[in-house]
Parts: sequence; structure tokens; C-alpha cells
Amino acid sequence: MLKNILRRLRGALGNALVWASTFFIAAFPLIAVFWVIASGSFPFWQAAMGAAKLYGGMGFLAGGAFSLYLGIAGRNRRLNELSPSWVAWGTGITVCLLLPPLGVFLGDAPVSIAIEIALITGVLAGFTALAQVKIAQKALAPGEESPDELESGLGQLLPDPEEEAVQQSIPASGGGRQ
Repeated sequence: MLKNILRRLRGALGNALVWASTFFIAAFPLIAVFWVIASGSFPFWQAAMGAAKLYGGMGFLAGGAFSLYLGIAGRNRRLNELSPSWVAWGTGITVCLLLPPLGVFLGDAPVSIAIEIALITGVLAGFTALAQVKIAQKALAPGEESPDELESGLGQLLPDPEEEAVQQSIPASGGGRQ
């Protein structure tokens, strides 16, 4: 039981880190372009880096919220039974509801700014959740129903080192002297 809990926590942390890096990488160029268009000046580095760090942190929280939401709402469903739009809406709404209280109480941000950031992060989280579920469902071959089968399929993609050693030790026919 403890092993299962630790495995789920490791997966949630990994997912949160992937979402944080995705949000950071996506926010930096967008903020830089908007800064140059809005202000007409090119010293965009500080504004873009500050916003990218903010949205990287929000991405971390959104990735954790996605894992939490999927663990609760999708507990008794297989990957192919999940509706990507259902997961996207649920994740977006969960993020929009969780982030404003965190921003106000932990970050000492004004309510209007916390709500604005939560709405933007909720929309980004919805699209990211949609893409993540769609990609995971595409990774399943036709007829596969669970992540266990997805993991067992990994062995089919990797070559067997013992089989390669046997093939290398067998001399090719017709290439020797007669």
C-alpha cells in the first residue's frame, strides 16, 4: 500500500514538473512578444522572465491539480474510457477554484490579480490536460485498454540484448571458404 502511494506521489510530482516546464517555456516568448508590441521597446527580458517564472509556478500547481483531479474523478476508469474534454474542463475548473485562495492567502496578491492569473492558468491547464490525455490515448495501440499494457509494450520496442548476442555469434552463411 505504501509503495502504491509513493508511486502515485512520484507520478504527481513528475507531472507537476512537466507542466511547470511547459508553462514556463510557453509563457516566456508570449510575454516577450506582447511586451514588445505593447510598449514598443526591446528590454523585455525582465518582464518575460518574471512572467515565465510566475506561470512556471502556476503550471506546477496546475499539474498537481490535474493529478489530484484525475486520481479522484478518473479513479475507476481506464485510459481509453476517459473523455479528453471531460478531463480538460474538470482540470480547468479545478485550477480556477484552487488558485485564487492560494494567491490571496499565500502570495498576498490582490483578489482581482489572483482571479485573473487563475483564469489564464485554468485555460492553459485545460488545454494542457486535453493534449496530455489525447497523446496518452494515441499511445495505446488498438485493442489496448490500460496503462499496464502500454508499459508492457515498451519491451517490444527495445531490442533484447541476449538475442542480439546470439545473432552476432552465428556466422553468416556463404561468406566462408569452401
